Amino acid sequence: MTSVLPPIEVPQLSGGRERARALVEGLGHRMAGAVIVVDFRRMVAGTPSFADELVTRVLVDGGAAALRAVHVSREFWQYLLEAARDHGVAERLQTA
Repeated sequence: MTSVLPPIEVPQLSGGRERARALVEGLGHRMAGAVIVVDFRRMVAGTPSFADELVTRVLVDGGAAALRAVHVSREFWQYLLEAARDHGVAERLQTA
């Protein structure tokens, strides 16, 4: 059975790789095989580098079954999708 971890809330301004690393650093080994829900409801601005690092940390390095983006803007969803495609993990990226 795949576990779904509690949602991670993204701050209003989410730019850069460091911010993405800080968001998921506490999840560690719990990411492997889990569905990671990321809530973008508060985000006003995000960068492609933030999206790329989030995809890398969660899906590539973390081995999560899925990254589920909720309340994500169309623009930022495109950043996530591009990053997931670049890393070959687009089938594990979800939106709700």
